[in-house]
Amino acid sequence: MEKNARKLLDKYISGNCTPEEMAVVEDWYLQLPLEKEAPRHSAIESSKQEVWNQLSLGSKSLKLAAVKWISIAASIILCFSIGLYLVMQHDAAPLTAKTELKNILPGGNKAVLTLADGTVINLDDAKNGQIASQSGIVIRKAKNGQLEYIIKEIPNTTVTGSNTIATPRGGQYQVTLPDGTKVWLNAATTLKYPYAFAKNERLVELNGEAYFEVSKDRIRPFRVKTASQTVEVLGTHFNINAYRDEAVFKTTLLEGAVKVSTPSGSVNLHPGEQSLLNATNERLSLNEQADIDKEMAWKNNVFAFDNDDLRSIMRQISRWYDVDVVYEGKITSEKYVGEIPRNSNLAEVFKILELNHVHIDAKGKVLTVTGN
Repeated sequence: MEKNARKLLDKYISGNCTPEEMAVVEDWYLQLPLEKEAPRHSAIESSKQEVWNQLSLGSKSLKLAAVKWISIAASIILCFSIGLYLVMQHDAAPLTAKTELKNILPGGNKAVLTLADGTVINLDDAKNGQIASQSGIVIRKAKNGQLEYIIKEIPNTTVTGSNTIATPRGGQYQVTLPDGTKVWLNAATTLKYPYAFAKNERLVELNGEAYFEVSKDRIRPFRVKTASQTVEVLGTHFNINAYRDEAVFKTTLLEGAVKVSTPSGSVNLHPGEQSLLNATNERLSLNEQADIDKEMAWKNNVFAFDNDDLRSIMRQISRWYDVDVVYEGKITSEKYVGEIPRNSNLAEVFKILELNHVHIDAKGKVLTVTGN
């Protein structure tokens, strides 16, 4: 996403832009909120390197573009950094920073742990250090807010019982399982796992989205079961997006090898590949060139969009900011490309969306998206 903008700027600096592309870059520059009056086209022509410097502010910039189905060219590109907006079109909708939106903050480390005996522990309130123990395994909350399972004695694997860690909307958490596997849970996600893994396998159940770094164990394969599929590994790094309100369940492999199985078939993944399971017809397909940066953006504290429609974007926002979304009127079918930091408050996010003709009204924690 950022590469496309940089390519356009490189073309501008080298003098190889089409007239339309030149207009785009100059429009960006003309809307920079500089302390002094921004130079006009004649000055820009004599200072192309300055344009590059002003537009290349680093990876922390925000970019949002609406891309129509019938064209790969962006109809709107918006770059935002502290004190900086770069807008491709002149008729942007006015900003409406509502008090309600300002008060809705991004999510953070929040989760609830339910032990096998039914004990419920709110990890937000729990103090650092040991919070429970089960069959020789100590459960502790680390200083960085992560949950850890530390084996003090060899656990009795004949003892059955599962723990469940659940993040709410507006929450995320990291847990290290008894076998050393590290799991990052996105918002509105539930992970169920035995506090002592069996001798022949390591089986966990997932609803939502999580990134796994599985500890290697050739004797006990690691399996992740979701509502519609099972992912089997020996030791690897991968991400599973299996929210029940998504149209497609995605398993993306970063390192190692995994096998994704469904009642209708299976597929083996290699690094950089992704399985796609259609939630409606349960058709399983393979994407050999997965966008790893996009799939891992949430773990890196970023919203990343690449030809995502508005409803898909709003589902992500709903989970992270713990808000409900309703729609009125005809909602745009445009596709969006860009990045927004997940540590932005909701008002900042919707300033950007409204510049792209997305009108949002907020009452409490209910957002109404109005089409036109």
